[in-house]
Amino acid sequence: MNDTSEVRAMLIESATRLFADHVDARLLDAAKRDGWSPELWRIVEEAQLPLVSIAEEAGGAGGSLSDLAAVLRIAGRFAAPIPLAETAIAGWMLASCRLPIESGPLAFGPVHGENVTARQHGTQWSLSGSLRRVPWARIAQRLVVLVSGPAGIMVACVDPKQCRVSPGSNLALEPRDDVVLDDVVVAGNLVAPAGPGVDHAALRLRGALARSLLMAGALERALELAVRYSTERTQFGRKIGQFQAIQQELARFAGEVAAAVAAALSAAGALERGEDPLLAVASAKIRTAQAAHEGALIAHQVHGAIGVTDEYALHHSTLRLWSWRDEFGNEATWAAELGRALAAAGADQLWPMLTQEQTA
Repeated sequence: MNDTSEVRAMLIESATRLFADHVDARLLDAAKRDGWSPELWRIVEEAQLPLVSIAEEAGGAGGSLSDLAAVLRIAGRFAAPIPLAETAIAGWMLASCRLPIESGPLAFGPVHGENVTARQHGTQWSLSGSLRRVPWARIAQRLVVLVSGPAGIMVACVDPKQCRVSPGSNLALEPRDDVVLDDVVVAGNLVAPAGPGVDHAALRLRGALARSLLMAGALERALELAVRYSTERTQFGRKIGQFQAIQQELARFAGEVAAAVAAALSAAGALERGEDPLLAVASAKIRTAQAAHEGALIAHQVHGAIGVTDEYALHHSTLRLWSWRDEFGNEATWAAELGRALAAAGADQLWPMLTQEQTA
């Protein structure tokens, strides 16, 4: 095992223990009421997990994108009600253009490709535009926004209290808020040209990758609960896990989970290595979204009526799977986009694209 593998193994062990020690039914139920868990955020931030992939000189922990991928998978497994992925992406945006990364939860936009304009007035900037269903906007310390400025795409760090925020939520009751910026004034030292590789397309890809990794973890948890329940529930004098039909469904579920995890982690590695991000991330989002559909269905079939109750843990995973499946593009959206890219490249490029081979 090389040094990188050893460090990541320790990171995974530490993060798993942290979430296992602090995420319980009480915390998750409180988060459904409050929108998030500031208690869990404080603990996770102290461990530097939100900025694990940001360079140390920019205020992060100095890890890699694959390190972040491992952490997001674990967070998804525990249904962590905090903006971990969003803070990581917003931190990446700020670090790319050397803007300071403040402590506290961060949100970013645009999520759906909206346009926010920036006009300069001396040493200050004025931002105008609207953003739809921004994850965690109302609890964020800062909102990091891609804006259209005089010289092109820029990154701005905004105080959400200066914006008009209309609360919303997804199926799992995670904040998904509409934000209106009406000539919001931002100091000049909080606006900068976007760094290399930071644009609307890259933002959408990072969001889709994050959702794929979170879904991979949530699928693992749903499978774990389904298998456990099948060994506990007795029907017709036998554990239901002894029935062949249940065994077949659980085996199919396990296959879906394995494929989803492999696709999500592979996409993170491909993005880290600088390979074609569209092919890798689109494939991961398609595969994890399909697994979310099949896996949630099987999990609830195995559990029967108890699986839909508010007191049982399964819904924390499956409601997130159904929500995350649609965020940053569902499988149909990404399949169409991937198909267009492959068709545009031509038949001769299909195999090189699939295998990441370089052609002359």
